[in-house]
Amino acid sequence: MTAKLQISSINSYIDEQLTIEAIGCEENMEVTIHASTYDEKQKKFSSHATFIADKEGTVSVSSQQPIAGSYVKADPSGLFWSMEHVDSKYGDYYEKTNADKVSIDLVLQVKGKEMDAVTINRYFYMNNTVKETVQHGRISGSLFHPKQKGHYPAALILSGSDGVTQEHAAALLASKGYTTFALAYFGVEGLPKDLENIPLEYFREATMWLKDHPYVNGDINLIGHSRGGELALLLAATFDDYQSVVASAPSAYMTPGMKNGIFTSVPSWTINQQTLANVKFKFRFKTIASMLKNWVLKKPVSYLSIWDDTLKNQEKLEKARIPVENIYPPVMFIAGEDDQLWPSSQYIKIMEGNLQNKKASQYNRYLYYENAGHFLSFPYSFANLPSNVFMSVGENMILTFGGSKRGNAEATKDSWKQILIFLEESNHSFNKIV
Repeated sequence: MTAKLQISSINSYIDEQLTIEAIGCEENMEVTIHASTYDEKQKKFSSHATFIADKEGTVSVSSQQPIAGSYVKADPSGLFWSMEHVDSKYGDYYEKTNADKVSIDLVLQVKGKEMDAVTINRYFYMNNTVKETVQHGRISGSLFHPKQKGHYPAALILSGSDGVTQEHAAALLASKGYTTFALAYFGVEGLPKDLENIPLEYFREATMWLKDHPYVNGDINLIGHSRGGELALLLAATFDDYQSVVASAPSAYMTPGMKNGIFTSVPSWTINQQTLANVKFKFRFKTIASMLKNWVLKKPVSYLSIWDDTLKNQEKLEKARIPVENIYPPVMFIAGEDDQLWPSSQYIKIMEGNLQNKKASQYNRYLYYENAGHFLSFPYSFANLPSNVFMSVGENMILTFGGSKRGNAEATKDSWKQILIFLEESNHSFNKIV
């Protein structure tokens, strides 16, 4: 019998767990399985794991511990999250925001010889979900909803400082029975070029439009990561329009605006044509010197020390604090305790303290992941995709976002389950309880 790959499903949702086996091998034979895929920028990512076939001549990737490879502990998703950019020392960032399928090539090798190859397709949505491009007045984005007519709970999904719409996130959540709107708010035609002076009224307008959509039951949930998490909290503290909030790696303060992806002194948000206060950056020479040294030596650069300098005087930060105590619906907070972009776990602990006396605080959820960094959860991180720790940003600079590939992958997998439970409870129970 010739050794070959056996996959439980060639076509599956991105969050489905697959069974991958090599069968027809000789007992105690070393077997290597390679995985590779490409991101939206056509960067190639790959991984591999080597196993010893059991007495039946079978290797089970789902349950068997590899003897060598990209990961060293038994993990059914290991081949996927451990993939690294093949041309980068530090792995680089896997870029994915559209809702197109991800194709992954699996190759089985025995004694260095290719024995079998299979391409699997991982989907964010399939034929039971409909995609619509939205251009309603100044509102721009991508809407996904179940194909079957009905009134569904909705989610407004907010992107972070990259300015793109998180179509893949909206698509995947829609496949679970939600009407989802990946909203653009800068960086596209008809909207501001940069993240600066963005009016909160724009999001209120988008919320009202979504609430009136024929496939929506009137309940709107807010979901955002990083700057999107900051924005989600700010919107929920300002407008009483939301059923729940999911804030992943958020800030507790309004952060300065950005031009061309770089922080500047301009405000991020406005309301009633008035700018909202934001944190003022403070830098010590020692901090900048250390970052420049790492840059020159081509070592990963962390932004965390900048925030250590900036956040020392809490009294001066009060005007820029997001008044989370004004948020009525339940909130799920998610943070990696090794976040190297900004101290999101510290931020959430500050907000946890400010929410303790709220009537609905017992329905809030706080997820802290010890070995995870900034990119640890939906809507930016997905189970079974390459886990992100580093990013090449040009001119030989490497940013680190913290955590490890395994730590981030485990946080992503667990938090996705927790998010779905939280949304289900918030949309079916919260109104009856509070």
